Amino acid sequence: MRKSILTISFLLITISALFAQKTINNYKYILVPKQFEFQNEEDSYQVNSLTKFLFERAGFTALFTDETYPEDLARDRCLALKAKVKTIPSFLATKITIELVDCNNRVVIVTKEAKTKEKDFKKAYHSVIRTAFEDIENLNYSYEPTTNISEKVFAVKAEQPQKVEQVVAKELPIVKEEIVKKEVSKPIATKEKAKTSVENKIKTINKVVSNNVTGAFLFDNWGKSVITEKNNAYSVIGGDENLQFATIYKTSKPTIYIIKWAAFKQPQLLEVINNGNLKIDINNGSKIYKRVD
Repeated sequence: MRKSILTISFLLITISALFAQKTINNYKYILVPKQFEFQNEEDSYQVNSLTKFLFERAGFTALFTDETYPEDLARDRCLALKAKVKTIPSFLATKITIELVDCNNRVVIVTKEAKTKEKDFKKAYHSVIRTAFEDIENLNYSYEPTTNISEKVFAVKAEQPQKVEQVVAKELPIVKEEIVKKEVSKPIATKEKAKTSVENKIKTINKVVSNNVTGAFLFDNWGKSVITEKNNAYSVIGGDENLQFATIYKTSKPTIYIIKWAAFKQPQLLEVINNGNLKIDINNGSKIYKRVD
């Protein structure tokens, strides 16, 4: 009898320990579908982009489900939770909850029901999603790994933008110094001409440097949008909801960047042209986004 009691107690303790092993902080990624069940097309009303943005703002590493997964997630899908925005039938209101589901399709988190009587669909969905996200933000998420998976590969990738920035910062002074040395070494008869030439070249270089990607620009349906520098990259924020709908990365050239749209998988080349506007390569040519600041 005593042996049976001890066995049962051991099993209860073991089961409790297993359930205690996984908390929200033990999941490294959040996977956001491009299209939830209630939507008729991908990212309608920018609902999916907003959801991904809010997870990132809450401290999670959020990925769209059609993105290329990092190596650790490709090896172990249970590192991620999948986000689901679920609508609740209602005649006069928009109601939703947000669920986080693990790799075994078990619901780990369910937010409170959020509702609004706003008639504009975009404003209504954005309002209820932000309300539901109050529960997500209150989790105070901070990733705590439960395994010893090596992340050296990702550390190298994370450092790449910083290395590019260092190259750009060092490249310009070297160019200036070489120009000066070359021009000063010319005969005395051409010193004034050389001096003027050097000054013009330095002004040209400084003009290129001043063609910065930060500022306010007009982005199609988003209207006036602001680009600000953040963590060795640039965030593109627009719309009434101040949604980050794109991220811009530096390259080795001071006027050439890479832009990655939140709603699309394929990145594109971006160039800051002479008048400060942005030129972005698209499938059938290029598109200009005007600077407004």
